[in-house]
Amino acid sequence: MAQTPSAGSSRKVQLNFELKDLTEPLRNLSVADREAVDQAIRSIGQKDHAVALSYLTRLSNSNPMNSSLRVLRAFVLLELGNVSGALGEARKAEDTGAHAAYRCWFLAQVAYLAGNKPLCRREIRHLTGNPTYGADAEKLRQDLSSKSK
Repeated sequence: MAQTPSAGSSRKVQLNFELKDLTEPLRNLSVADREAVDQAIRSIGQKDHAVALSYLTRLSNSNPMNSSLRVLRAFVLLELGNVSGALGEARKAEDTGAHAAYRCWFLAQVAYLAGNKPLCRREIRHLTGNPTYGADAEKLRQDLSSKSK
């Protein structure tokens, strides 16, 4: 999980982010690319986000349809304070491949942090009734609604 200030607020928001959700697309990478992902994840763990971004940028460029790399890159951009860049990367992740709930959930959270309420609401609707993310999405919807008042 990461704590990142939401747009227009000094309040910290916890980004619910689980690496286990990303495993399937990462299996499609070459051995060398998986080793680079491991290096990026180690760098994230050490809070060396600039190094992680370097790895993930190279990997995303050579594997543009790998949603997990896009999600990881968006996460690192958030950690570096680049909410706009993270939103763009999260949108790219959401646009890759078949529907996956984790991508909708991640995009909903990043859209929330970026202050993009329409996008956040759209992604929350995609998660209605989802057994993994539905309850968290409903909490985010309630938080979004309370901020609109």
